[in-house]
Amino acid sequence: MAQRIAYLIVVMGMLLSSCSQATIQSTATIKPTELITPYHTVTPSQAMPTATIKITVPVTPSATPTPIIYTVRGDETMIEIAIQFGIDWKDLQAANPTVDPHYMGPGLQLVIPIVESTPEVLPTPTPVAIKFKPPRCYHTGEGGAWCILALRNDQQSSIENLSAWIGLYSPEGELIASQVVYAPLNILRSKSTMPLMAYFAPPLPEQYQAHSEVLNGLLVADDDTRYLDLTAKVNAVDISTDGLQAKVDGKIILPDETATISQLWVLAVAYDPAGNIIGVRKWKSNGETEFGITVYSLAGGIDHVEVLVEARP
Repeated sequence: MAQRIAYLIVVMGMLLSSCSQATIQSTATIKPTELITPYHTVTPSQAMPTATIKITVPVTPSATPTPIIYTVRGDETMIEIAIQFGIDWKDLQAANPTVDPHYMGPGLQLVIPIVESTPEVLPTPTPVAIKFKPPRCYHTGEGGAWCILALRNDQQSSIENLSAWIGLYSPEGELIASQVVYAPLNILRSKSTMPLMAYFAPPLPEQYQAHSEVLNGLLVADDDTRYLDLTAKVNAVDISTDGLQAKVDGKIILPDETATISQLWVLAVAYDPAGNIIGVRKWKSNGETEFGITVYSLAGGIDHVEVLVEARP
């Protein structure tokens, strides 16, 4: 009996010893830092992702709910004045039926019609098809920026009354500032490019994106006689050694010797070597047909200068 008890004690000791060794061996084979994939959330990058920007074009509300008399200044067009007061330019034209919108001048008085309410955003723009890329902005020394939108007319006919909206957005998609801009000339000839410019005052953030929408553009009929078909003969383009300015001298060639001109404008557009517009200067004739214009660069050296002309009989 004593021998059987002793035998059982020996067997149980062996079993316990075997279990203890197996547990130790199993624990030793687990290597969490090599075999277990962590499931913690990855720390996001400090760089903010580019937001999907939904563009809405705000309208400047009317300054007063009652009709007023507005005096035209400079070369303002009817569409410029309409947008300034937050009304449809067709309503402005209807309120002034005796006024030809193409022959307005300084001192002309317009009736601004009553509007019961001003929409928060403009309706979806439906101008004539015209090519453009996002505006290019150039910083100024005081912390502001000039933004230039280049519009290209690939239509067979000329386009007039061009206007656009330019907005600056933060990287998160928040609208910082915006403006409605107008073409420096009333007409954009076929196969030509014209800049629309906006100045944004400081302060501006270090990073922003510029976006734009074309608001208006009307085709000019082929038999339209409101504009003269003139050409500009450029005699010389003198670009400074640093490339920051260019002097353009030339002459307007009349369609025939009997043609008369009541209004004449010349637009000098400076380009960099990459084909970006970096400078614009407008010249108004006081009766002469020879011109000399100095255009200055907003950024970088000027590579060449193109000249656009508009005249009315």
